[in-house]
Amino acid sequence: MNRLKPVLLVRFSVEHPWVVILTAVLITVLAVIPVTRLKVEPDVESLLLRDTETQIYSTDFDRLALLVKGDGLFTQTGLNQFSDLILRLGEELEAEEIIDPFGMITMERVGSRLRPVTMSTGGITPETPEDLADFIRRLDDDPFSRGLITSQDGRGLVAYFLVPKGRPYLEQDDAIREVTVSYGEQLEVTLTGTITFSAEIERYLTRDFLLLMALLVVTILLSYYLSFRSRRAMILPVVLVMTGTAWSLGFMGLMGWHLSMVSIVSPPLVLALGSSYSIHILSEYYRRPMTGKNKHERIIEAVTGVSGTIVMASLTTIIGLLCLLLASMPQTRQFAVSTSVGVGATALLSVSLFPASLSLQRPVAEAKVKKMNSDILSRGLERLGPILIRRRWQALLVLISLFIVSAFLAPRVAFNTRPTSYFPEVSPVIGELKDFSQEVGGMDEITITLTAPENEANYFLRSDVLEKVHRMENRFVNHSDVSHLMSLPAYLSFASETVLGQKGDFTNRGLNLLVSRMFLSAGDSPAASLANEDFSRISLKLRIYNGSEERPVDEQDTSRIAAELEKILQDDLPEGVEWKMEGLSLDFLELSSLMRRDFLLSTLVALAAIGVLCTLAFRSLKIGILALLPLTAGIAVTFILMVIFHIPLDMTTIMMSCIAIGVGVDDAIHFLLHHRREEMENPENPGAVAGNTLRHTGRPIVLTTLSIVLGLAWFVFAEFRPIRYFGLLIVFTLTAACLSTLFLLPPLAGNGIKQTKQSK
Repeated sequence: MNRLKPVLLVRFSVEHPWVVILTAVLITVLAVIPVTRLKVEPDVESLLLRDTETQIYSTDFDRLALLVKGDGLFTQTGLNQFSDLILRLGEELEAEEIIDPFGMITMERVGSRLRPVTMSTGGITPETPEDLADFIRRLDDDPFSRGLITSQDGRGLVAYFLVPKGRPYLEQDDAIREVTVSYGEQLEVTLTGTITFSAEIERYLTRDFLLLMALLVVTILLSYYLSFRSRRAMILPVVLVMTGTAWSLGFMGLMGWHLSMVSIVSPPLVLALGSSYSIHILSEYYRRPMTGKNKHERIIEAVTGVSGTIVMASLTTIIGLLCLLLASMPQTRQFAVSTSVGVGATALLSVSLFPASLSLQRPVAEAKVKKMNSDILSRGLERLGPILIRRRWQALLVLISLFIVSAFLAPRVAFNTRPTSYFPEVSPVIGELKDFSQEVGGMDEITITLTAPENEANYFLRSDVLEKVHRMENRFVNHSDVSHLMSLPAYLSFASETVLGQKGDFTNRGLNLLVSRMFLSAGDSPAASLANEDFSRISLKLRIYNGSEERPVDEQDTSRIAAELEKILQDDLPEGVEWKMEGLSLDFLELSSLMRRDFLLSTLVALAAIGVLCTLAFRSLKIGILALLPLTAGIAVTFILMVIFHIPLDMTTIMMSCIAIGVGVDDAIHFLLHHRREEMENPENPGAVAGNTLRHTGRPIVLTTLSIVLGLAWFVFAEFRPIRYFGLLIVFTLTAACLSTLFLLPPLAGNGIKQTKQSK
């Protein structure tokens, strides 16, 4: 462990304080420049892992859905207002494509022939009473209008905007609200889609980020002042962690990364974790008497005395974080690297900038040193040591019980990647989405692509195949959670009903060919994507929602619906037809599966890596195992509490275990380092060993944990749920790890920590 002590750096910092301080200031100033380029990335779709060669929908566009209702909507005045609103929104958003009820293609019979027409004559707002009547009639007759361009009850109209990504979401949302507010008195307007969602996410992330940073700084100031009753002990740690955080943010800006829903917690986490290093230094600094030592030597001895602990603590934290590089999401990997930079920078500053700043301060009064060494916490822990060492079997029983209960409950921990669940219930965007789901039938779309055996051309124009697919579609339509279906067979059925007066009659080859030619010439209309040119492949587009509760689907809904649709496909598809099911809901479901894999893999690798590091550092396998016990107990407690309080793992909280492993082991390392020294001095007195170890290490262990826990406890006030849950889970784990270190590690360590020949 002595090799981990940066003695030369500490001595140089104390003897040349202004060189160190000015160097830190210069680096900080340089780091601030790229910080100005940092932006919040609230787009939830950016978290999805997609195969750009096979995906069936574009990821380059945002979507906005507009639902309008009102008593006077289906009048020429009302429709003119609706059309004007669409036009203004399209211009303001610079929409690439607009789907509105007026230009939607339908079919009607003219004599004995079928003719494609727009819902409104000319595809524009009805200009005459006759045009208005035709528009309303066509909406009622068309089986695809309900749940797509009209509400389910037919009293509302819906338009969709496809907008190129890149423009700031808050700017777009403000423009949308400014446009729609002027129509509020005449029309009832509901908006939903990725633009409004991303804008609301950005508001929450920005607000939570600024609030948490401010609360953390105040918490660090107060906790240090109350712990050491000194202004230097209050101000210097804050300066140190804010400098390290600035370096971390500067690194993110330099790399061109954004503050995503995942990495937004990185700066507050660096603040909270980095503050603990100063406690170790100050605890050692106040513990050492001034007699016979000048101020500089005292600082060097104090910082050097705990530098091994600081280096090991930062190394374990960084190793735990870097295990997240195994994660699938690039945002998680960016979080791991940027937070590691911040933690490493803070550790470096704690053994350079901190002692340099201390050297410019007045020496600590001897009375304060004595007071700090005889406080009630230190005395109480010292008396607790001899009692605890006689409780080895009880400690083992507690650990075994925790592991058994957590192993039983762990499979019940939920994974959640649905962004709609991240908002507070009172969020306006959630209210609008629920209203839209109730009125229209949801925004979540699943596309089922059917491919003919051996890609046979015109396969899906055969009457026998169309009949089988249509029967299967009827089962889809009758599903309580399917609100809308659009497909080639459905259009052909509509055509046969329009011309022949009978649904599902696919025997008229001429009619089938006519409709197929309409599809090929449909241009950019929704129907154009329902079949390829030789009709060897068709797509079925389904809208899904939770029909019983009339709300958007969550992960459980999506999984259940997908399984039920798959069962229908397996039962009813023509033999040899291949199928593929895709959609945003399914992408998030797949992300959840990847998160489970990432969580398990990164956690196991982090435990193994930290165990190996501790074993090598202490040159003892037993000590390496002992170092892991408190944090594994903390993780076990966290799993239990997650099940009890129904806290899910999501794209942010999934990082909890690796962070907790890297940080939670610090207390055990600090305890075991001093325990080994005490055993060398008192090999025959285990009670004194435990008591002295707890007296010396208990106070900084408690104070460092309190510093981190109190800082992260403010995450509870975050409005964005992943941030709130992330803070709670870290608090659970670190608190349990701290208590395990203080109460379970002394009896388990016992006389088992012996100085090896190599370390002597």
